[in-house]
Amino acid sequence: METPEIAASPKVASLADLAECLRLLGSHPLKLIADAVQPAFQESFWNDPVWTFSRDANVVDKKLLPFPEDSFQFSVANEQSKQDFHLHASVLEIYVSNFPMELLYITGAEEKNLGVPSGILIVPPGVAHRVTLHGLTFVFQVAIRGAKVHSDKIVVESPAKS
Repeated sequence: METPEIAASPKVASLADLAECLRLLGSHPLKLIADAVQPAFQESFWNDPVWTFSRDANVVDKKLLPFPEDSFQFSVANEQSKQDFHLHASVLEIYVSNFPMELLYITGAEEKNLGVPSGILIVPPGVAHRVTLHGLTFVFQVAIRGAKVHSDKIVVESPAKS
């Protein structure tokens, strides 16, 4: 399927609409920019300036900007969004939130926790981690060294619970 060209107009999305769509998605984050539109995940091309989603009891369509180069993805997540314990070989993850975030990560053989009351959390490539969110959070993934975001995630065994 050929990717439509992105219209030369600004794109906007209201926080209220994003939060409501996330609520309906449950544990899944909401991708706004990714490598391709996935109709199986109720995605369609975001052409109009204003982001929208359609629903009945569930989300039946949500808009996405495809970025086939796949060097950058942008998602919105919240406290319901779940994440595997994972690492990226060549992707930098940036989390931005007005709400607390908790990072569980491994450095060497040591398990560590890092709390962020609100603000920005940057996880570089190679750091095995899981982020727990406590409210609406913007997630940016940036591929470096010519990598692709979509195929870079490596799920690893979660550290033992204390």
